[in-house]
Amino acid sequence: MKKKVLASFLILSVIFLSILIMILPSYFQGDLSRASIQKEVQLPLLLNDKKDIALVLFGYAGCVDICTPRLSSLATYYKSLSPSIRKRVGVEFFDISIPINKDLPTQFASFFHPDFKGIFLPQKLLRKYTKAFDVYFSRTLMDTTQFNHSANLYLVQKKQGKKIIRYIYNSFPYDFKQIDLDLQGVLDE
Repeated sequence: MKKKVLASFLILSVIFLSILIMILPSYFQGDLSRASIQKEVQLPLLLNDKKDIALVLFGYAGCVDICTPRLSSLATYYKSLSPSIRKRVGVEFFDISIPINKDLPTQFASFFHPDFKGIFLPQKLLRKYTKAFDVYFSRTLMDTTQFNHSANLYLVQKKQGKKIIRYIYNSFPYDFKQIDLDLQGVLDE
């Protein structure tokens, strides 16, 4: 008798979960791979040039699994932008590893595109940046030269002297059609 009840319960559970999986996505409006926010950040090295927008990525020089494919795809996308948009949009790569060679982040980022900025942050400032952007990172257990880290791409706008995180893209490969729409929307404001 207990086996029949358990079997019936399992069958009903599977049916319920199947229905839930079919119905649940309709309750979500929008894309779960992108978040639209309005978070002001007061960070000195971010957008400290003449650009209006930065696509910001946190990682470390030499990261082959996460940073290399993302920077490579960003370089392809960046090259596709018109020169007038590239004048207003930059790519900033913040190094989480606190490298011994302070030029390493610049060398790594500019390898993908000469306009990409690689930025070294001293430890105290790194904490402020990773906290402001909610970036997670830690050294790996097997190789202390490697890091586990979050890999979000951020669209940050400079407007009226303020720096505002507008969008967070948390899936890869990036949806560059959506990023294009977001860039145009922000640039047209």
